[in-house]
Parts: sequence; structure tokens; C-alpha cells
Amino acid sequence: MRIVVAVLPVKAHLNAVIPLAWALRGAGHEIVVTADWGPERDAARHIAQAGLTAVPLGGEGDISPVRPGDHNESGFLALDPDDPDAAHWDRFHEAVRFLCTQVYAPDVPLGERHGLLRKLVAFTGAWKPDLVLWDMLMFPAPVAARTCGAAHARLVWGADTVAMLRARLRAASPGDPGARWLAPLLAPYGLEFTERTLLGDWSVDLSRPHPYPAHGPTVPVRRIPYGGPAEYAPWLHEPRVRPRVVVTLGMTRQEVRLPGSAFPLRDFLDAAAGLDADLLLTLTGELGPLPDNVHAVGYVPFEQLLPSCAAIVHQGGRGTFAAAAACRVPQIVVPQPLWDETATARQVVAYGAGLALELDGLDGGTLCEALLRVLEEPGFWEGAERLYDDLMADPPPTHCVSRLEELAAIHLGS
Repeated sequence: MRIVVAVLPVKAHLNAVIPLAWALRGAGHEIVVTADWGPERDAARHIAQAGLTAVPLGGEGDISPVRPGDHNESGFLALDPDDPDAAHWDRFHEAVRFLCTQVYAPDVPLGERHGLLRKLVAFTGAWKPDLVLWDMLMFPAPVAARTCGAAHARLVWGADTVAMLRARLRAASPGDPGARWLAPLLAPYGLEFTERTLLGDWSVDLSRPHPYPAHGPTVPVRRIPYGGPAEYAPWLHEPRVRPRVVVTLGMTRQEVRLPGSAFPLRDFLDAAAGLDADLLLTLTGELGPLPDNVHAVGYVPFEQLLPSCAAIVHQGGRGTFAAAAACRVPQIVVPQPLWDETATARQVVAYGAGLALELDGLDGGTLCEALLRVLEEPGFWEGAERLYDDLMADPPPTHCVSRLEELAAIHLGS
């Protein structure tokens, strides 16, 4: 088959699907991955460095809906599915509506300037894929799949809040909000809304275990940690004198400009100066003088870094959570929501695999006390083992290829 993997131009999203793309290519399929449509081409380089073929959909600027910019605010897509506050659901609704009617729609200034829908439809029309696998926020992709007759499936990398929002709105009022969201994308091609246009012919769930699994027919796929190309680091394999602890804010927030960060990093580092542990910071930017037991290691892929570590402090990103789970490492989560980080923090606690702390009012001493608990109490290691067992219960990408082939054949023939 010819397969398009249409992903947002964000490394965290790309890293989630690259092992699946490798598995499909290893089975003999032709794979291309859509890259960013901004001038920097960072995503295109990242895809090429992974040994895959990038399809740049060039345009002006970066319109990634999960990064702050002229068109959005940081965290405007964050939602805790257990949050009863209607205002938070309304905010998320407005974010989804804005993506479809402004960022992606072809007949408004922002959407026309970037031209993503038009360029993606043109590419799929020329390349003729059999299957389109699309990031669950890449709404132009199912439209492009329908115009060229390809089967298509969502790539779900976190809580399926789009499907939850749609169900919530349908229960509250008549009509289908999905039809209203996607109408600006479908109308130029004379297409009518169907549920599959919003939710895919099926979903590929890369976020398990998750308290909010993907909606509808689903192929579970174990998420394999991948952090991009890197050189071998001999120091990671040297004998450890004391425990190592990773401190990260995720790929999306890798660069920290103190004192602008809401995370109490400086206060935490000062409080941890006397701790009998080595803290490894994956952050870049202006960090200032560091205590002797704190080491700024820059970016090191988690699959290299975590196996030698005793704990991780992070912001609740699903990729970081999954990497820590795969390496059986206890976690301290200080959620800084971009999507479902609050739910991820609760899940870590539910497994007994770590602790969750609220960012609001957090100080370095409290965070240091939590870290001491995680390092010293064996129950957290036991919880990390339970989480690892559940992660490993799902098949790896190489074992899912035949199922994706079957589903694609069914939908191409229907």
C-alpha cells in the first residue's frame, strides 16, 4: 500500500508515530510523512533524520495549533475530561471551532495564507495513497483522504477529547457539531459530513494505557519511546555513585527562560542542592549557576536517558509518561496543561507509580520532599512495575501491521 502519515508539525507528535511508520515500511509499504508548512522546515528535517520521506506542505509561518503563536495561546487545547466546569469545555469547543473555521479553512485569510487543505488535497490526489493515517487534530487529512478515495484512520496520542466534546454537545442540543466544525473544509470539494470524516474509519490508539481511550473501532498499538537521532553517550553507562533523576518540561517546553517559567525550577534546584542524588536537566536556555549535584545535559532521548534513572520530574506530557512507563521509572508529575496532562498526573497516582503536584503555589521545598519520597519508598517502584505491565499488554507496532492492512482493505472495498 501507499500510506500517508499526516501529523502536526510538532516533534512530540511525530515521535509518537515514527515507530509505527517504520513498522509499516518494514512490511513493504510506501510511507510518506507530512511535514511542517512553515519556513523553518524543522519537522521535515526531523522526519528525514528518522529515515522517512517528508512531504513539506510549505507556507508562511508556523500555524501549529498546539504551539503558542499569533493565532492561539499556550494551552488553549487543554482539557481535563473530569472537569465539570462548562467554561472549560466551552473554551475547548472554541479552540476546535477556530482550527476548522480559521486555521484550516481555505476561504479565510489565515487558512488561505497557509493553504494546508489545498496542498494536502493536491498531494494525495497526485500520489494516490491507499491509506491516510492522521493526527486526531489534523482535520484536513480526512477530507483529503475522501477526495482521493483512500481509507483513513485517526492517530490518537492522548485523551480523545474531540470525540468527548462532540458527544457532550450532541446530548445538549440537536444536530451534529462535527458537521458544523468541518463544513468549511468539506464544502469546497462538494462533500457531505459523515461521522467517519471526524472520527476516522477507525482509530489507532497510541496513548494506552489511558483512562479515556479512543472512541469507536480501535486498533491498540503500544507506544515505543522515540526521541530522535542522538550520539551514544558513554557517561550514561558509567557506574552510578547515587541515584539519577531526570528533570524535564517536555519537548514543547524544552527551552526555559528564567525567571519567566511558572515551574519553580530555581527554587527546586536550590532545595535539592543537598540531596544525595544527581539531577539531570534536559532543559536549555539561561539556567544560571547550578548546584554541584545538578547537571544540564541538554536534550537526550528518553530511551537512552531513563534506563539508568531512579525517578523523573515532568510536566505530564503523554510521550514523557509513556517513556517513563516503558523504563519502569517512578514519576513526579507537575501538570502544565496543553492537552490531557492533568488526567495523566492522576493516572500516575492511581497506579501508585508516583506523585502529582499542583503547579499553583508549588515551591521547591515541597517538590524536593516529594522527590525524596519517590526515591525512598519502594511502593512507587512497585507501582511503576504495574504500569509497565499494562503498557506491555498492548502489541508493538510490528504486530499491528496486518490488522491495519485488513482494515484498509475492508474500507477500500466498501
